[in-house]
Amino acid sequence: MISVRFEKSEEAMTMEVIGHAGFAELGKDPVCAGASMLAMTAAQCVKCMEEAGRLQKCAHIVIRNGRVLVTAKPKAEYMQETRHLFWVAETGMRLLAETYPGNIEIQSVG
Repeated sequence: MISVRFEKSEEAMTMEVIGHAGFAELGKDPVCAGASMLAMTAAQCVKCMEEAGRLQKCAHIVIRNGRVLVTAKPKAEYMQETRHLFWVAETGMRLLAETYPGNIEIQSVG
């Protein structure tokens, strides 16, 4: 099962994706592929925000062995953009969870 956790505060946004969906074997699992693509796209977008000077401090991005962790602390004027980026990722993850309820679970805090 893939576990996805979104945390939102007034200052920062975090997404953590952990695990394997178990829908198919490793390397051939469409649920894992979908979740991975959403997580990697969010990570790249946060990296682009960092490079454009839109974050208060460096993004925290960890990608390794079945885990993606992305935290962004945007400057105040870019908070809405950051919230939208994470909302899109969460919406995609929720669509996956609706289609494959036994393979992905979503938790949202804040």
